[in-house]
Amino acid sequence: MDDSLKKQSQHLPKELVEVIEISRSLGEQSSSFIKTALSRLWFDAASNMDDDKTFLSTGDIDAMWIRDSTWQVRPLIRFAENPEIADFIRSIIKTQAFYLAIDPYANAFNKTPSGYCWHKDFVDQSPWVFERKFELDSITGFWQLSLDLADAGHFTLDENWWQLTEELVELLWAETKHDPESYILFRPHNPPHDSLSNQGKGAPYANCGLIWSAFRPSDDACEMPFHIPSNIHASLLLRRLAIEAQGSRTYLAKRSEALANQIDRAVEEHAWFEVNGLKALAYEIDGLGGAVMMDDANYPNLLSLKFLGLTDDQLNKRIRECSLSFSNKWYFSNGHFSGIGSPHTGTDMVWPLAIAIAGITSDSKEEMVSALRMIEATASGGVIHESFSIDNPDKFTREWFSWAEMTYFELAMRILELK
Repeated sequence: MDDSLKKQSQHLPKELVEVIEISRSLGEQSSSFIKTALSRLWFDAASNMDDDKTFLSTGDIDAMWIRDSTWQVRPLIRFAENPEIADFIRSIIKTQAFYLAIDPYANAFNKTPSGYCWHKDFVDQSPWVFERKFELDSITGFWQLSLDLADAGHFTLDENWWQLTEELVELLWAETKHDPESYILFRPHNPPHDSLSNQGKGAPYANCGLIWSAFRPSDDACEMPFHIPSNIHASLLLRRLAIEAQGSRTYLAKRSEALANQIDRAVEEHAWFEVNGLKALAYEIDGLGGAVMMDDANYPNLLSLKFLGLTDDQLNKRIRECSLSFSNKWYFSNGHFSGIGSPHTGTDMVWPLAIAIAGITSDSKEEMVSALRMIEATASGGVIHESFSIDNPDKFTREWFSWAEMTYFELAMRILELK
């Protein structure tokens, strides 16, 4: 770790400095990775905006993803008794709400209305929007962080928050009956996964009760537009919303619970398929009988559902068997390293955040520690990247990917907490 990071870590909130010291019990290398992840999050990714908002870059791309920012800071909720940390997380939620109010169909935003963007896909695209890929997990990510911090007693769901949430719930209802002319994203000279099929309208589908989504948590286009992990995640959060809204917002509570029930029925009726003689949950479906049978590294994925709150032990076990085996075409192993990859980065490229999720969702401490060590062993140059080649970890993507670093941190914290 370089001297600048050592100096910076001395000015982290005391609970984070303490956990860096405690993590030495996992080894000096683990402590160094944790120090780097926390220091880069706190001092490099985060920067102040006006009105008590904080911009949080994804890492080496100077934009803030709603989804990424949730998973970058959610591991810090366990330290939210510290007012500085609680304020920091609240400031991220405030920024997420500000962005979603501007454009709930966008996935990534700028610090200022500069017009900077990955690609301008819409004539009326806001200058705040870095990329306007509609991903269901942008909305569910906002709810996840908000509700988790509220449950911890450090966030108040105020009137502005509820008004935005009401609008978002209605948007999700509308997307259960998606109008194919309402959202078109087509980049003719970019990689195929950067555009929706069918000239930007997406694959043919039949409305079946699920929420339509254009892009996956990887930012790749959905092959089929009903992304099952994101829909299940939405159902879990809609039920939490319904509980929070009871009494004060009866209509919202009913709308949220009704949508959760509709999603659960649709998953049960349409998302199960037979693979090698056994029933398996699809990754995506089209409502016409078609399915994409796989799992992707980026979460919400099927493997992460236990982490996200799915309590069905038998289902979680079956998902794990499918996701972490060669029945998943995006699972790679060479006998030394193994894990889930993504079409986003291609064959034999494994994602450290997927290794971390495999550890987090395991019931075995030995598997958790093994996942931690694999991430450390494949971190080229001492840095946890987006993905690495299982045959040559020095071949990697993304110089700095904060989401991966903080998922490693979440895994390390769970191991420490078991101790």
